Amino acid sequence: MSSPARATRRKPPDQRRAEIIETAAAIALADGLDKVTARRVADALGVFPGLVNHYFRTADELVAAAFDHAATREHREVFGHAEEAATPLEQLQRVLNSWLTIERSDPMDVVWFDAWQASRRRPALAAVVLERMTADLARLEALIRAGNEAAVLRAADPAAAAVCLMALVDATSVNTAIRDAIDYTPVIEMARTAAEATLGLPAGTLGRRSAVNGEPDRAVTERP
Repeated sequence: MSSPARATRRKPPDQRRAEIIETAAAIALADGLDKVTARRVADALGVFPGLVNHYFRTADELVAAAFDHAATREHREVFGHAEEAATPLEQLQRVLNSWLTIERSDPMDVVWFDAWQASRRRPALAAVVLERMTADLARLEALIRAGNEAAVLRAADPAAAAVCLMALVDATSVNTAIRDAIDYTPVIEMARTAAEATLGLPAGTLGRRSAVNGEPDRAVTERP
């Protein structure tokens, strides 16, 4: 039996594990979370599937790690980009502009959709999905509280407002697979209008134009 070309090269366990997770996340973003298997990851790395199974004993663990990596990266990109803005309102606008887009399908939206669906039968994935959603909600709530303190927002219950905004975002992301075929511009605008009402903002405040410089605020699109 011939061995994969790079199978004989030993790597430190932490490095090998990180390499497996990075590769699994890339497969999820390119082809969907259901395509993340030990064999597919092993083929991409040029190793035996048994090496992947050594680090991830079950398919659920591997899929959960792939999703966690991709979702954590998205979280850091979105909120990191927001933190570059000067005020809580500008930061919030950047977050929503990253999440609410009428542009082409976002691979991360598809990964989230896959994760919600698969988490019903994958306990490890379900735990990670809840953890990542909780992290997003916590950062969003913190932005809303900062906006209240700066007197630019009037959200009576920041925690409830964060949940409502996230529900609006999630409701639009589930349609991403057909976004290229159907114009969802009215849906996105409806979500923005609802977000403004939830936050006590004048109509149009969360429009597509950036509050920072008047230019369209682009979402982060580069993925692993």
